[in-house]
Amino acid sequence: MNPRVIIAGGGTGGHIFPGLAVAEELTAMGATVHWLGASRGLESELVGARGIPLTLVNMEGIHARGAAAAVRALAAMPAALAQAVRTVLQIHPVSVLGVGGYASAAGVLAAGLLGIPWVLQEQNAIPGWTNMFLAPWSDLVCCGFADAVRAFPSLNAQWTGNPVRHHFFDIGPVQPDDPPRLLVLGGSQGSLFINRLVPRALAQLARSGHTPQIMHQAGARWAEVVRTAYDDLHIEAEVKAFLSEPWSALEAADLVIARAGALTVAELASAGRPALLIPFAAAAGNHQEHNARSAERAGGAVVLTEREASPERLAAVLEELLGAPERLVRMGDAARTLALPEAARRIAARLLAVGGAS
Repeated sequence: MNPRVIIAGGGTGGHIFPGLAVAEELTAMGATVHWLGASRGLESELVGARGIPLTLVNMEGIHARGAAAAVRALAAMPAALAQAVRTVLQIHPVSVLGVGGYASAAGVLAAGLLGIPWVLQEQNAIPGWTNMFLAPWSDLVCCGFADAVRAFPSLNAQWTGNPVRHHFFDIGPVQPDDPPRLLVLGGSQGSLFINRLVPRALAQLARSGHTPQIMHQAGARWAEVVRTAYDDLHIEAEVKAFLSEPWSALEAADLVIARAGALTVAELASAGRPALLIPFAAAAGNHQEHNARSAERAGGAVVLTEREASPERLAAVLEELLGAPERLVRMGDAARTLALPEAARRIAARLLAVGGAS
C-alpha cells in the first residue's frame, strides 16, 4: 500500500502553495496525500481544485487578531483538535507536515498525541511564534531561509528552502523591454497599502515621462477600487484580482513590486526576477522585513519600508530602476542565486524518511 501523508495548515496562499508543491512531489514518489485545513481558509478552494482529499476544521488565528478573536480561537481548539485526531486515525499517515496557518497546530498536535512523526515547515527568516512553541516536540523543522536555522539551536532543523512549484524555475532570464514591464503583487488577498500607494506613485512617474506597462494583482476585495484609481489618474493598467498562474505574469515582468512574504520572495528568486519589496510592517516579529533584507543582501531586491514608501519616494526608485535595464538583468541573476530548486522534493523525502517509508 502507498504511504500516506497528511499536510496540515493553510489560511493564505503563502501557506497553501508550499504545501501543494510538497504534495506534488509526494505524489510523484508514490505517496497518497490528505490535506487538513481550516474552514475559513483559502484551502477549500485551492486544494480541492487539485483533487486532493480535504478535511476542514473550524479554526481561526489567534496572533494579532484581538482579544475577542483569541477567545473564539481558544474555545474552538478542543473541537478542532478532536476532529484532527479523528482524521489522523482515519488516514493513518506515516507522517504529518505542518505548513503554518490556522489548522497546522491542530494537525501536528494530533499527530503528536497519536505517536505519528511530524515535521514543521518554517517559511520565514524569523520563525513564527507557533512554530517556535511547537518545534521542540517535532521530528524535524524544514527552514525556508538559512537564517531561520539559528532560531532552533539544539533542535533538528535543516535549511531545505521554501517549496516552490516547478513552473517558476522554467522562466528564462530577464530581458528588459521598452517600455519596461512592471508587475505589482499584493499577495493572494491583496495589499491595501500597495493598492493605495502604487497608482499614485505611477502617476508621479508618468509626469517625468516614464510609462511602463503595468499588471497589478490587487486581490478580490480591492480589484474594482484599484481599476477606478488607475482610470481616475489616466494610467493604463491591467488589474487582476488573483493570478492563478503567477509564473506567467513573472515571466513577462522586468521588475516586480511586492510584499515580502516568504513564498513571494522564494518565487521571485526561482523566477530570477528583480524586485522592489515593501514589507508588511505589522507582520509578526517583523519577519517580512527580514525576508526582504535577505533578498537585498544578495543583490536581487531593493527594500522600502512602509515608513519610507511615499508616492514620491517610490516613484524616484522606480525611475532609477526602470531606467537601468542592465541593472535589472544583474538583479534578476542575483535573485536566482537564492533559489533552491529541490526544496519541495527535499521536504517530501524527509517526510517519508521520518515515517519509515523511504
